[in-house]
Amino acid sequence: MAKTSKPILRVNFAGVEFLTPFLPASGTFGYGFEPGGFKLLECFGGLTTKGISYKPRVGNPPPRVRETPCGLINSIGLENPGLEVFERDILPRLMELGKAIIVNLAGHDKEEFELMIDRLNRYGQIVAYEVNISCPNVSQGGVEFFREDRTLRDLLKSVKRTSQKINIVKIPPNVFGFERLLDLLMEEGFTYLTVANTYPALFVDIERLDFYFARRSGGLSGPAIYPITLNLAYQIKKRYPEVEMIASGGICSAEIAIQYFLVGASLVEIGSANFTDPAIVCKIKAGVENYLERKGFCSLDEIRGKLLLI
Repeated sequence: MAKTSKPILRVNFAGVEFLTPFLPASGTFGYGFEPGGFKLLECFGGLTTKGISYKPRVGNPPPRVRETPCGLINSIGLENPGLEVFERDILPRLMELGKAIIVNLAGHDKEEFELMIDRLNRYGQIVAYEVNISCPNVSQGGVEFFREDRTLRDLLKSVKRTSQKINIVKIPPNVFGFERLLDLLMEEGFTYLTVANTYPALFVDIERLDFYFARRSGGLSGPAIYPITLNLAYQIKKRYPEVEMIASGGICSAEIAIQYFLVGASLVEIGSANFTDPAIVCKIKAGVENYLERKGFCSLDEIRGKLLLI
């Protein structure tokens, strides 16, 4: 594997330079340093952390994952050690890696988001917060923020007032109703988005005659969702050109990553593919480089959003 990234893959997202356009999707690569022995970090342009809440969360009871044809359903429930342990034990190790850090924040309520942001603002290597208000696997926080527009607006105003970083909203896959949500986000000045979180999904154990997960449903990721998320990414970028997008959904090959770039994504997050092949990011990186060189392009910017012009 190459030890340096070719300039052809450099990306500017929200004023931050990333050497490659690849990030790990939150929760699929630990906190970034655990798989460091695989020498994969050079292929990522930055690191997105596992979701952090102000207080520790034990997550959902097992079983928590189930493979499906072309996908994976998870019901983790945002298990994490809480902000204090993250700040004391995890963040220092992350900063040693020399990568831009995007912290995925998963608060129960507006006050938890404020407390976490206020504590983390001081760290220069944290370039952005990925505001996770779309997790389908928890009873507090997550998609619950979308029950009332006023609740969501209050949260967004609080984040904007408190944060000194780039604020990225990780949206749910509202495939047939995204306009209402996007209109609200644009009105509140949130133009940086991660599109999108996992899709609510169900698995039934026919031998036990019961639901597989304790919470009944979970979140579907993997190759099965990529054509749907790709369409959502395209529709959003076409309707809201001011959006700067991180695309996340079923990216397991260079071909799929390139499709997301063609519909306007600036960065892409690799998720469940990390579980099946820990070296997948370097293979995707090499594939995108080879594609650009073979087609005679000098930079990723030359293809980004190309299909929006048709």
